[in-house]
Amino acid sequence: MEADSANLLPLLEKQWGAARLDHLRQIGRIAQQLGTPAYLVGGAVRDLFLKRYAPDLDVAVEGDTRMLAEACKAQIHGAHYQFHAQFGTAILEDSQGVALDLAQCRLEHYPAPAALPEVHPGNIHADLARRDFTVNAMAIRLDPQHFGILLDPYDGQADLQAGLLRTLHSRSFLDDPTRILRGLRFATRFQMDLAPECHQQLKQALQADIFTQLSGARLWRELRYLLELEALPVALSLLTAWKLWFLLRPTPPASNTMPTLLQRGQEQIQWLSAQFPEEPLAIFIPMLTLIWQDVTLRDIQHYLDRWPVPDRSQLLADLRVLPGLPDTLLKAKRPSQKANIWQGVSVAGILAAMAIYADNPTLVDSARLYLQVQRRLPSPFNGQELQTLGLKAGPSLGKTLKLLREAQLDGEISNKENAQQWLIKQGILPPNPL
Repeated sequence: MEADSANLLPLLEKQWGAARLDHLRQIGRIAQQLGTPAYLVGGAVRDLFLKRYAPDLDVAVEGDTRMLAEACKAQIHGAHYQFHAQFGTAILEDSQGVALDLAQCRLEHYPAPAALPEVHPGNIHADLARRDFTVNAMAIRLDPQHFGILLDPYDGQADLQAGLLRTLHSRSFLDDPTRILRGLRFATRFQMDLAPECHQQLKQALQADIFTQLSGARLWRELRYLLELEALPVALSLLTAWKLWFLLRPTPPASNTMPTLLQRGQEQIQWLSAQFPEEPLAIFIPMLTLIWQDVTLRDIQHYLDRWPVPDRSQLLADLRVLPGLPDTLLKAKRPSQKANIWQGVSVAGILAAMAIYADNPTLVDSARLYLQVQRRLPSPFNGQELQTLGLKAGPSLGKTLKLLREAQLDGEISNKENAQQWLIKQGILPPNPL
């Protein structure tokens, strides 16, 4: 293992605000008092060299994280923490709102390929040795005498400068195949490539059919991160080069239009987020819908049987509707008929449709009208008000509400007064309601 290396304090002072550094200094001081050395680890160290802002700060502790968190709470004005006993981690936040994660240094052993590791307490060297790539296996000392000193036992800084992702040992991908997908994300985000020997390790892992030994939940979690990647369209070339398309679909896309399709999908997601910033949206669902838009439902079901994908029945329903959507909408003459078609599709499915049929302005305009206006129209009456007018509770009440909505969409009613007259005209209400 390499000894202490360069002092990064000038770089830390240049790139980070005083509040962050003060928080880290105090933690390093208190950790030293307790005899539990603390180190800044993970993406924050890597991103420091990349001149990227790191939103998350991870601190590895050679000792009891709860004891350190409690001492920080007692000694740092306004500090508080949340302890997660299941993982032995703590989230510590100071009075300035600077938060970081505390985790005990760990030693990991993999009992079998793709299995979850056996975890034991360890020191910083063991903790760095369990990391996925050398660029993520660096640490910064936080103790007062050595604050800012870089620990780089695997030459991660050199690999970062060379744009290479290098594993820490030859069995890394076999031990944990999720590292392959993490590597793909890192390569995409940071414009990097696998080191030459890692390409061979990837080939060996695929020949061993390693992903079949990985649980569906762990695989899905990594695929979800990939689908949420802002640079997902760029990642497609790596899926091809690394021969990983089988993780998402039976065969690679037949044409080269997939990057454009996904780019359009992201643009529609951005449009929706700008229109309705308060509306929650699982970004990975429209992206997955686009990747599967030309895959058979039978093959899709094979993937869904293994992954814990949310709302899978709605996803399948959307995929059934999408191919015939232009013709279905063309046959719908009234606004209410078009709105009813869109109502059967999820918001994610609508965004996918807007990307697939981006060259069909009539369809896109209809989708946007539904998302912006039609689905949000307040009903002139609610169920309780209709009962006050004399209607009985039951299925017929829901049917009446649906008829009112359709009449409203078609411009036949616009307020309570003409809605009530419309109900009388339809024979739903008596001429002189109670």
